Amino acid sequence: MKIAILGFGKEGQSAFRFFNKPENEIFVHDNDLNAELPEDVEFVLGENAFNNLDSYGYDLLVRSPGLRLIEETINTPITTPTNEFFKNCKADIIGVTGTKGKGTTCTLISEILIESGRKTHLVGNIGAPALDELDSIEKNDIVVYEMSSFQLYDIQKSPHVAVCLMVTEDHLDWHKNLHEYHEAKRNIFSHQKENDIAIFFADNLVSIDLAKSSKATQKYSYGLSGDVYIKDNNIIAFDKIVASTNIVKLPGVHNLENICAAIAASWNYTKDTESIKKVLSSFNGLPYHIEHVLTRNNIDYYNDSFSTNPSAAIAAIESFDRPQVIFLGGFDKNVNFNQLAEVIKKHKIRKIITFAQTGERIKNILLDHGIEAVEYNSSNSFKEIINSGLKSAKSGDVVLFSPACASFGMFTDYKSRGEKFNQIIMS
Repeated sequence: MKIAILGFGKEGQSAFRFFNKPENEIFVHDNDLNAELPEDVEFVLGENAFNNLDSYGYDLLVRSPGLRLIEETINTPITTPTNEFFKNCKADIIGVTGTKGKGTTCTLISEILIESGRKTHLVGNIGAPALDELDSIEKNDIVVYEMSSFQLYDIQKSPHVAVCLMVTEDHLDWHKNLHEYHEAKRNIFSHQKENDIAIFFADNLVSIDLAKSSKATQKYSYGLSGDVYIKDNNIIAFDKIVASTNIVKLPGVHNLENICAAIAASWNYTKDTESIKKVLSSFNGLPYHIEHVLTRNNIDYYNDSFSTNPSAAIAAIESFDRPQVIFLGGFDKNVNFNQLAEVIKKHKIRKIITFAQTGERIKNILLDHGIEAVEYNSSNSFKEIINSGLKSAKSGDVVLFSPACASFGMFTDYKSRGEKFNQIIMS
C-alpha cells in the first residue's frame, strides 16, 4: 500500500513507525523544510507539501492531529493515528476531552487505576503517542486517552468511557467556528453504544448538550452537583463519601471538579476509596499547571504556562483570594476575552502585564471593562516583560503567569515558555 504521512511531528512519527512494514511504501509530507526524516524515506517538504494530494496516487493519507485538511477537495481515503488506535486497541479506552483540565483529569484517572492495581496506559497529549503503546496493551488493561478537538474532529469510534469536561471557546484559529469546535467535541459521545458509559460536567451547558448524543444507557454527571460532587468539604461519589477535600493538594475549585470527573471515570473499574485518597493526598499537579515555583519575600510565584485559553486563566485567577500580579498574552487564536475581563474585575488584581500578539487587544478589552491596572509591554524580550511586572508585587501577593494564549511566536510550546519564566524568576 502506498501511504502518505501528513505532518511529521510526534504523532506523525508514531504513525510512520506503525505503518512502516514491508508491504507498505511510505512517504512523508511536512511543511517544515528542516524536518528530521528517517533514512531512505521519500518526502515532500515546504509550504506546498499538502497541496494536490490526490495527484500522487496514494492509497491512504494519514492526517496528523494538528493538520487541517480541506477534505471536500480530496478523494484519497484519509485516516488518523487516533482512528488507527481505536481500530486496533484490545482494551477498554477511557477518553477525556474538554477545553481545560484534560491533562490533570487523565493523570488522576491513571494514578487512581494504577494505585488500585489495574495495568493502565496513559496516552495522548499528556502521555505517549497512542500507536506506540499498542503492542504493550493487553485485553484486561485500561487505556486513558487525552483527546483534543483535532483528534476528535474526524474520529470514527468513541471510547468505552467518554468524559467531557467544561467546554468553552478555543482553537478558533483551526476550527471554522465555535459550532464546528463543539461538534468535534461531540464525537467523543457520538459513536457510543448502549453498553458504554458517558460522563459529563453538570455545571456546563455545552457538556450537558454534547452528552445527549451518546446512546450509552449509563450516563453520569459530576461537578458541584451531580452523581459525583462536593458537599460539606467531602467528595461524594454515588452517595458514598470518598474523601475529604482537606487532603487535596491541588489549588482551586476547578481542580475539585477535575477530581470529581476522574473519580466518576474510574468508578466502573475501582471503588477503592483508600487508593483514591492516597492519590489525592499525594498528587501536586502537572508542571506548568498553576505550579507553585517559589516563595520569596512573602510573595508566591505560580507558573501556569499551560494556560492557552481564557477559561484556563480564569480558573487560575479564581484559585487565589490575595492580590495578584498577572501576565497575559501570546498567539492569537481569535477567542473572546470579555469573560476573562469580567473575572479580573471581580478579583484583587494589583497589576496586569499584557504582551505579544494579543497583548494590545487584551489591554484594550480590559480598559473597556474599566480595569486600569493594565500595561501593554511591546518588548520582544520575555525577560524584560516579566521583570516589568515583578516590580509591582508586594509582600503577601501572588505573581501569576497564566497567559490565556498559545505560546507560538515567542516560543515553540508552553513548556519552553514555562521553563523561561522559571529561569527569570529564580535568577
